[in-house]
Amino acid sequence: MQDRVKEKYEYIPLILMMLFMAGAFIHQKLYALTAPWGTLTVFIGLCVILFLYMRGNREEILKTDPVSIACIVAVIITPVNLFVLGSGKGAALIVFDLVLIFFLILRGFRISGRIKRGTALAGSVLMLLWYPVVRWDYGFNMVGLAFIILLIFGEILLEYVKNDLGMEYLKYVQILFFVTSVLLAVCYQARSAALSMAVFGLFYLLTPVIINKRAIYNVCIFAFTIGSILFTLFYTLLGKTGWNGRLLYKDLLSGRELIWQELWQEFLKKPLTGIGSSYEMKNFFMFEVHNGLFDILTVHGILVFIPVLFLLIRTLSSLFSPDVKFCPDKRLAMTGIYTLLFASFFENGFITTPYSVVFFALLLICS
Repeated sequence: MQDRVKEKYEYIPLILMMLFMAGAFIHQKLYALTAPWGTLTVFIGLCVILFLYMRGNREEILKTDPVSIACIVAVIITPVNLFVLGSGKGAALIVFDLVLIFFLILRGFRISGRIKRGTALAGSVLMLLWYPVVRWDYGFNMVGLAFIILLIFGEILLEYVKNDLGMEYLKYVQILFFVTSVLLAVCYQARSAALSMAVFGLFYLLTPVIINKRAIYNVCIFAFTIGSILFTLFYTLLGKTGWNGRLLYKDLLSGRELIWQELWQEFLKKPLTGIGSSYEMKNFFMFEVHNGLFDILTVHGILVFIPVLFLLIRTLSSLFSPDVKFCPDKRLAMTGIYTLLFASFFENGFITTPYSVVFFALLLICS
C-alpha cells in the first residue's frame, strides 16, 4: 500500500496544472475567485510532494549543502521581514513556493513520460477555449500569459504526438501554431507576449549553439535572471531621457518607467528587508511591480532575494546537457522556461500562480 501511495505523488504537478489552467483561464470571474487562494494551494501541493518524496529519499533531502542553507535562510528571513515591516504575510507564500519548486528539482524529483504528456495536454487544451473567442475582459497582461502558455505546451504536446505516432508532417502544424500564436498576441496588442514568443522561436533555433558550451549557457542564465533586474534600471534611465516610441499602437514607455523609478527609490531606503507587499504606490493605482524578480527584490529585500536567486540559477544550471538538442520535448521545455523568464521582464512573473505552476511543470519536463 505504501509503495502504491509513493508512486502517485508524481500526479500532483499534473493535478495542479489542471486546477490552475481551469481556474485561471476558463472565465475571468472564476479566476478572480480562485486567484487569492492560488499560492496557498500550490504550497499545500508542494508540501505533499515533498513529504511523500522524502519517504524514499530522506538522506538526499536532509543533507546539508548550499542548496539546503539557501532554502532555510529564505524560509526563515521572509516572514521575519514581513513581520518587521508590518506587511501582508501572504507574500511569504510566493517565496515558499519558489523555494520548494527549486528544492524539489535540485533534489531529483521527476515525473514519468506519461505524466509529462498529461501535463502538456493540460497546458494546451485551452486552445479550444481561447482561439475562437475574443476575451478582452482579461486584460492585455493575462491574455499574453495565456497565449504564451498555450504556445509552449501546445508545441510540446504536438511534439509528443508527432514522435509517438510517427506523424512527421505535424512539424508544419507546429510552425503554423507558432505563427498563429504570435499573430493572436499582436491582435490583442499584448506586446510583451509577442516579444516573448519571438524569443521562444529564436531560443529554440539557437538551442544547439546555446547548449553546446557551458560558457554560452551561463551567459544565457545571467541574461535572463540578473538581466531582468538590470532591465528595470535601463528602462527607468531611458524614461528620464524623454525619448519614446510606438509599438502596436501604444507607447514603448507607457508607465512602467515611473513605477520602477519609484520602487527603486523606496527599495534603496530599505535594501535588506525590502518594502513589503503593503506598500501603496504613488504612480499606479495598485501595488504591481510588472517584473517577477524585481518584485521579489523590492518586496523581500536583498537578504531573501540572494538565496532565491541562487536557487534559481542553480536550478537552471542543473538543466545544462548537450543531449537536450536530441530530446525534442526537453528542448521545447527549456525554450519555454527561458521564454517565461523573459516574459517576467515586463510582467509579474513568479508571483502569479499560473506562472509558478507552469514554470514547475516545464522544469519537470526538461529534467
